Amino acid sequence: MLRLENLLYLILLTLLVPAHPATWQAAPSQKRESDYYKAQVEQLEHFLDRELERADGEREKRWHRVYSSIEKYKASVRPNRRRLAETIGGALPLKNPFQARRIPLEETGTYQIERVWLPTLEGVETYGILLIPKRTAPTRLPALICVHGMGSSPEKVCGMAEEDYTRRFGARAAERGYVVFAVLMTNDVATKSRLDRKAILLGSRLQGLEQAKLFRTIDFLETLREVDPKTIGIYGISWGGRTAMYTAAIDERIAATVISGHFNETLPKMVAPSPHYTAFIETAEDYAFFPGLAREFSDSDVASLIAPRPVFIEQGTADRVVYYPMAQGEFERLKRIYERLGVGDRAQFGLFEGGHVVHGEAAFAFLDKWLKRPR
Repeated sequence: MLRLENLLYLILLTLLVPAHPATWQAAPSQKRESDYYKAQVEQLEHFLDRELERADGEREKRWHRVYSSIEKYKASVRPNRRRLAETIGGALPLKNPFQARRIPLEETGTYQIERVWLPTLEGVETYGILLIPKRTAPTRLPALICVHGMGSSPEKVCGMAEEDYTRRFGARAAERGYVVFAVLMTNDVATKSRLDRKAILLGSRLQGLEQAKLFRTIDFLETLREVDPKTIGIYGISWGGRTAMYTAAIDERIAATVISGHFNETLPKMVAPSPHYTAFIETAEDYAFFPGLAREFSDSDVASLIAPRPVFIEQGTADRVVYYPMAQGEFERLKRIYERLGVGDRAQFGLFEGGHVVHGEAAFAFLDKWLKRPR
């Protein structure tokens, strides 16, 4: 029979010590060293999962959107735009002058091709392929920044190398009458991770440094006599789609945006394994994790910084990077923001039968509508 003081001790223990199956299922004398370690890991995992769930539920509190007018909305999200730039590594538009280096290459029947280098950061150039359609009149043209994803290149985007999942979408844009700049981004996991670790030691991130390439590209396109600076769009696939989204969210000079194969419910994509997609937590892609992102920025939140400018989400039904029902659900949250601003037609979702590739048809029609129409 239990003595009263022992009974009180057991009751107190139950109340004060959090129960955990791995911690309390065996008496201390029966435990091994690995059991204690496993219990510690499980406790930390449980703690972090709980905090992430709380952060996801409280994210809206960090936004104070005002819908009474477009201008008031833009003013209300300005602090979030600044925090996004800080979160991904201090990515801000550049202000310093520069001189482009351009080398003409061959011509096709519809456009000229150049290699271009743009001084960006100290000792760092932005490299890309420039396509300029041949004009029959001196009118200025819309421009499109094309951003490849992992394993690709500007040459593939522009049809100058073997075709890949980008499906030469830069060349296709030039054939439609767009001045195209296809920018080179770091495109393999090992290199991105190594550079990102160095950037972290300096209080930055690789993503922030590479965003500078996109801001410089906008600067360059604005200087071209062939380009209407009010009609510069951006189209990115895979991680390039994410980079395109960040670019348009931070830099309001982007007039229209296409995000292909990388619009997600952020938290599940980051940490929740699924048979439908690969979560970043399962990979070596540490560069995809940003401090505090879960507390403020799901993809619909990031894209809400693009509003009221047009945005198109392109998504394949067989894409293994993004599970399309998740993309649709996240888009519906974004769509409601656009509708409350009275510009619901400027946010569109394009679902196609296919995998992790640029589709292009509906996306190009969307860009034509918003970048080519008379202003």
